[in-house]
Amino acid sequence: MNMHLLRSFVIVVIGFLPLSLIAQNPYENIQVKSSYSGSWTTRQAKLVSLIPGFESKTDGSDDFTRYGTYKYLRTDSTGYFYVKKIDGRWWMIDPEGYAGINMAVTSFSSSNIQGDYDITRRLGYNGTGNFLASESQTKSGYNLQNYANFSFTRRLNFFLTYKNVRKNYYTTPDAVQGSLNHVVVLDPQFAVYCDNLANTNVTPFAEERDLLGWFTDNEINFNQDQLRNLVKDLPAGDPSREAALAWAAEKGLSESDCINYTAKVTEAIKKEFAAYLADHYFKTVSAAIRKYDQNHLILGSRLHGRPRAIEGVVAASHQYMDVTSVNFYDRWSPNEQIAASSWTADKPCLVGEFYIKDINVQNKSQSGAGWYVNSQANRGKFYQNSCLELLQNKNYIGWHYFRFKDDDDGSNKGIVSNALIEYTEMTQYMEELNKQVYSIIDFLDGVNRRPDFPTTRTYTINSHADTWVIPGASNTQNFGNDAELEIRYHVIEANRREAFLKFDLSDLKSKLPYLKHAELIVTCTQSDDADRAIFASGISDVSWEEFTLTGELRQNNTDWKAGYNRLSFLKGKTLAGQLVFDVTPWLFDNPNESITSFKIHDLNSTNTAIKIASREFENETSRPVLKLTFWDDSTGIISSDNSSGGAILTPNPVRDKLTIHGDDFMKAEIYTLNGQFLLSSTANHINVSDISSGIYVVRVFQSSGKSSFYKLNIIG
Repeated sequence: MNMHLLRSFVIVVIGFLPLSLIAQNPYENIQVKSSYSGSWTTRQAKLVSLIPGFESKTDGSDDFTRYGTYKYLRTDSTGYFYVKKIDGRWWMIDPEGYAGINMAVTSFSSSNIQGDYDITRRLGYNGTGNFLASESQTKSGYNLQNYANFSFTRRLNFFLTYKNVRKNYYTTPDAVQGSLNHVVVLDPQFAVYCDNLANTNVTPFAEERDLLGWFTDNEINFNQDQLRNLVKDLPAGDPSREAALAWAAEKGLSESDCINYTAKVTEAIKKEFAAYLADHYFKTVSAAIRKYDQNHLILGSRLHGRPRAIEGVVAASHQYMDVTSVNFYDRWSPNEQIAASSWTADKPCLVGEFYIKDINVQNKSQSGAGWYVNSQANRGKFYQNSCLELLQNKNYIGWHYFRFKDDDDGSNKGIVSNALIEYTEMTQYMEELNKQVYSIIDFLDGVNRRPDFPTTRTYTINSHADTWVIPGASNTQNFGNDAELEIRYHVIEANRREAFLKFDLSDLKSKLPYLKHAELIVTCTQSDDADRAIFASGISDVSWEEFTLTGELRQNNTDWKAGYNRLSFLKGKTLAGQLVFDVTPWLFDNPNESITSFKIHDLNSTNTAIKIASREFENETSRPVLKLTFWDDSTGIISSDNSSGGAILTPNPVRDKLTIHGDDFMKAEIYTLNGQFLLSSTANHINVSDISSGIYVVRVFQSSGKSSFYKLNIIG
């Protein structure tokens, strides 16, 4: 590849100019009040429809994976959510390795849980936030019973419960017992209490796949009053009081200085002590959670009010929390504080609450710190403005809107009223942004993460083996010759039915790096009217045999019993005809396997078994197949030039590990199409998983002094 050819590729990226480079003003003026009795002021709102140069789509949800993450940006999968910085932006990574933004709603509390979730799913949300009403909304309760893939969060009230029982450990005045204004986390007993609380509450969720992570308490008052409050209001000898005095003595402060806040106690010292408390708190609760759960994110305490403005408090959260969470009120624009680069400090952050109220809903002051606008449409514009500014910051991995339903007193915070009527004039703006969030991010980042392949090719593979089992150590019957496979859930395991299928990919193994999509397709031959949750799960151990697998063997094999994960599900009534399961992530995670295997099982209905056609079924068109769609790599674009004994790049396209073959290899450099240098490596094995999907140029240097250029396709 010569440099003239390189220049011809620059056209590909011209259309993706970052928003900051465009001079046009993407704002609409909005009338806003900070209080019910206040005066209207004019504020500017960024809107999706006004972003200069951005082509808004009516629905961009085709970009979404089943977790609501970005199907064109994938990295390592761990089976749990985590955060990772890719291309200068922090992302939430889902259990299957796809990067995304956690868009959630808090406070689901109505009796119609499925209806609540269906509304938010339709609006493009992919998770649930704080303040869930019941255990049925956590621990995959919604995902198993109502067929979605929402992340959910849990909250551990370490300080908020400890303050109520402190009198059991120390002499505590009535004014301090249960007080939010006395952050008594310096007590030695606090660490013991946190450990016990985590052991009881964290352990049951430590392996929950759909759990995003743990919030710790809520809006703790790490503020400038704490030094005085602890010294003045706690009795002599109290451990928190003594710890505060010891800290003050190091600053040259006396007991009297602390109680009276003399001139020696400067604003800087007050903030420093608040940060000292926060540091101790975050360190303690982080250790307690990590002792019992190494898998999930620790999401912080949702900073609010004065603590949110104390640099040391924010820094303590950044240090010990995986994600710093913040509740956003008393401002119109995140850019006024929490979206400033100095605040996020290049750390992953999450907005735990934000909302605004329509002043016309009630003829009186409404509860809560959120501001007022004069229409539901303007509530939606506030949402878009807030989210766009968070996205521009590049450190926010998501936001949680407060809340699903208006307050019981009618204060207008929800996306639906107390009568569960949706505020559609507002939610249309939510949906517009949520469903295009990844297109917007690509535009803001100046990249196109969608693979640049013009065509695809599809292959259909018949099942290599299939059977079904009745779980249980005493079930020794084999059903490998059956023309139909049975699937059933029951609370008693021995009454269940599970289908196993196996496919031989040997003939297509060389194409797996080009995989775009994989579907497991079976035909239902018998069903009933029951609501079901039919799942396809990946099976790592492919050693099972069609004519020997039994419930007994299944029972003694952990992989066959549990399955790798629940890859794909079907909602509601299972009708006769084709059932299609998206199993793409399983093949992505096993690109070097010649044999792949799945289990189909029901996690919901207790009715009679459904049946699906096996490979022995009389009608060949009804037999199980695996439908694989690959990016077509047979274009006329040169991938490498070996005419002069140069290098060979494999695989190409590549997802993660690139290998450069060539006896004379010395060094490789990777560039974008517009010439931006990305990395250099003297090793011929290069991890490119942190580079976005797209076309790049690799310059390979030989020890002879020659160098050659090669096209590299990186796919998500």
